Amino acid sequence: MFRFATFAAATAVALTLAAPASATTTFNLGGSNTTLATGAALTQTKDGITISATGYTFASSPITFQNLMSGADAATVLSGLTAKSIRREATGIGVCWSGEAGNQCNQVDADGPNEILRIVVSEGVSLLSATFDRVDNNDTLKLYGVTMDGKLQHLGYGGIFDGAGTSMGVTGANGGAWLSGTGDDQVYQVNLNTAGYKEFWFGNNNDAADGYRLDSLTVTAVPEPTTWALMIGGFGLAGAALRRRRSLAVAMA
Repeated sequence: MFRFATFAAATAVALTLAAPASATTTFNLGGSNTTLATGAALTQTKDGITISATGYTFASSPITFQNLMSGADAATVLSGLTAKSIRREATGIGVCWSGEAGNQCNQVDADGPNEILRIVVSEGVSLLSATFDRVDNNDTLKLYGVTMDGKLQHLGYGGIFDGAGTSMGVTGANGGAWLSGTGDDQVYQVNLNTAGYKEFWFGNNNDAADGYRLDSLTVTAVPEPTTWALMIGGFGLAGAALRRRRSLAVAMA
């Protein structure tokens, strides 16, 4: 009984030192009307996690971009994009560039060059859900993640919101749902459960003028390999303590 208590206590210490937090954090991105300078980041910090949003465009079609860029080094891909501005309004953020029509300058759209909204996270996270505003039922979504070793990875797209394949094609996805609104100004939530990524790139699949505002993100921290190593080491220390206690008990018998 004493040996078990010693092991349990050592294990508890190891878990306390190494176990990652499992709490979720939701970032609400809407706010006062603001257009940032080209290339400037809109940042927000909550629960010790910081996200930074920047805007870009690319000239190829979305499917060509996916076929050429998925699996490539993200920094290399990024160097080939054109920096644009972030526009924030009460119901979320979008990408804006000089000469873009006013009704598209607050969304992520494909009216002209294809836009990407890049979200950089201060640590590896799983993206659990994303909420979009100003959506109608022919708008589309294409989502990429940047792996912890810096590779751009196509996570999937759901075709049109509320259409076939809305599950996004990522592990643990369970679709999405309309939350409120009517016509071309509805709120839609995509439910996800991705692996650990340090960036998320939001774009479109096809069609001119497909657009949405990114309203909120819900994430949960994912432990880095060093954290898992610390946890495993903690269990090793606990096991060593138990073996030592057994050896002493045998020696004293």
